[in-house]
Amino acid sequence: MAYRFGEFTLDRSAGLRAGNAPVALEPQALRLLEFLIEHRARVVTKQDLIEEIWQGRAITDAALATRIRAVRRALGDDAAQQAYIRTYPKRGFQFVAPVRDANSAIRLPRLKAVALVAVFALALFGAWFVLRVPGVDGSTVGRPSVAVLRFDNLGEGAGDRSFADGLTEDLTAHLSRYKELFVISAGTVFAYGDGALRPLDASREFGVSYVARGSVRRDGGRIRVTSELIEIATGHTLWAERYDRALTDIFAVQDDISRSIAGTLVPQILKDGGQRATRVPTADMGAWELYLEARLRQGRYSRADQSEAVRLARRAVAKDPGFAAAHSLMARALGTLFFFGWTEEPGDTMAEARAAARRAIALDDSDPQAYAALGYIQRFAGQAEPAIANLERAVALNPNDARIRLELAHTLDWFRLQARALPQIELAIRLSPRDPLIQNMYFYKGHILFHLGRHDDALAAARQLGSVASSATWRVFHHLLRAANLAQLDRVENAAAAIADALAVNPSLSLSAMRAQFEKSRNHPENRRAWLAALERAGLPQ
Repeated sequence: MAYRFGEFTLDRSAGLRAGNAPVALEPQALRLLEFLIEHRARVVTKQDLIEEIWQGRAITDAALATRIRAVRRALGDDAAQQAYIRTYPKRGFQFVAPVRDANSAIRLPRLKAVALVAVFALALFGAWFVLRVPGVDGSTVGRPSVAVLRFDNLGEGAGDRSFADGLTEDLTAHLSRYKELFVISAGTVFAYGDGALRPLDASREFGVSYVARGSVRRDGGRIRVTSELIEIATGHTLWAERYDRALTDIFAVQDDISRSIAGTLVPQILKDGGQRATRVPTADMGAWELYLEARLRQGRYSRADQSEAVRLARRAVAKDPGFAAAHSLMARALGTLFFFGWTEEPGDTMAEARAAARRAIALDDSDPQAYAALGYIQRFAGQAEPAIANLERAVALNPNDARIRLELAHTLDWFRLQARALPQIELAIRLSPRDPLIQNMYFYKGHILFHLGRHDDALAAARQLGSVASSATWRVFHHLLRAANLAQLDRVENAAAAIADALAVNPSLSLSAMRAQFEKSRNHPENRRAWLAALERAGLPQ
């Protein structure tokens, strides 16, 4: 394969050339450049490069930095410009210049007029297709990109931190509903901790052009919110405002901020319906604070936290039976309890979850979380068509919610629709590259690629999972994902070593135990057969 970018052509056999002139580059640096170009759709980690260039041998940071500098020097690039290779601190590197396939380059002077017209028409149709068809990777091209940083908490009362975080998360959700914007998820922003990100850092980490930030202070029944929108390229504040309101007006404040930011970035949004009314979630601030705490608990994957999320959501619903978001959150927590087997009455738990999700939709048919919760539950019941339809409805309502994209990808994979699942999981990762659920995203990406027969790419996803795995469970999944794909590539010794690594973490692993667990689920039987066959070939004991 040969690639063209800028004035350069890269070919594995011919090396790097600028026009017709060869550019000197030693073999490791040349392979590093080629690997970055091959994987330009994502950030390549240091570990990825070590595995590829140095075959996993231990190297110093200086050795890697030397190769990166050599490539940049050959391209006339440097760490300040980063026109070809962008560095993402603590994450890795990405090739960012436009690339085209040199092997398919067309010599325009030889084309006749009719052929030129045909090529031009096809190009127009292709551009229209990518920009118009939902779910196609590239649908975010040309959209203003923005991250909402964690709002500073200036209050001193109990619960003020969760209140400020709730404002940040809901402002992000408000902006995400504007399909003209590309919005980084709150989960990724929160992963950096309290006040850890400056606007310029956020731009480098997430690749965004705009950053919103602010502060919130509660004082009795009053609230003061300040917010500003910064354009990173110029450092200019494009919009800023301060709100002094009654506490019950917090939802109006959120709506004002999100509409102002969206209107500043994409003026046509207001003309095309951006001023439509936003429903107030609840008039009961006690119910709202219970919901915020429940939402925090539901984001943690333990039986105790999910059970507490259900309890808090029930209390919120008791205070305000018309609070749609509390119903959908309760449905999701109940569904999680069912999925992990953390309930004594699975039938009753599933019935209550389904009823809560349907109630949420009845109360607010524009709430994406309500449709996502219902689709999440229907997946476990083996209801493919309604599960997918509800999750696709949720995506249409909020195309920037990474976790909804994750759930849609998981559901499509669950029912063996991997070709449709892949762009969804890739977009979820792009929307929220530091999400607390990023390990879930990498696992499902690897699992999807396994079933698509793209085993080298699946191994890359497994490496990424291994770099972020935060528990014994995810370390086991990392080793099993490696083992299954290595077995399919006939690298049997490496596959057996991966199984040994998994057994070192969990000695009770076996094919029979996994088979019994799968039989309780309603996912596609061919998924189970192919996965277990690969693990058996890798050497997982019966």
